Amino acid sequence: MFTLTGSSQNRRDGNTSEAFTLVEVLIVLTILSLIFTLLSLSFSRAVNSSLSGIKNSENLKKEIILFWELRKALTGARKILLRERELYLETSGGEFFKGIVKKAYIFKEGTLYTYEFPYPSGSLDLYEEEKLIKKGKFNSLRFYALDKNGKHDKYEGLPDFILIELNGKEFTFKIK
Repeated sequence: MFTLTGSSQNRRDGNTSEAFTLVEVLIVLTILSLIFTLLSLSFSRAVNSSLSGIKNSENLKKEIILFWELRKALTGARKILLRERELYLETSGGEFFKGIVKKAYIFKEGTLYTYEFPYPSGSLDLYEEEKLIKKGKFNSLRFYALDKNGKHDKYEGLPDFILIELNGKEFTFKIK
């Protein structure tokens, strides 16, 4: 015949040491939920930081590409017409065409557009609106000519330097 062991006897006596109480289970669940909450917040911050870094690097890439393109165009400049947010050039530093080209950089409504035409005839500031190429969005962009008389936001000719303010940064290009 079978006899009852101690564990069954403990249950009959009301001693339930083998099972967890409801309070113990709730405490464990609360601790686990706090841990998962902290982990999800940490993960969320890491993702946001990574996305911010990607956006900053993309903006920097656009600025660098523009810098090198402007350097090439300004190095080969033969004529320059400058208005505060517009830069028109006759240059040998074309992006799409070889030889001397007419090139324009036009900043309007937060977007920089370029224009290039293979034959530099007619007025330097004449361009076809439908042939503008969108270079990208920038917070701010201004062009200045620097010569012995100071800083000019309107200029025609070949100044000593061109100063470009782009998103709070200044780039200076030697012309002569």
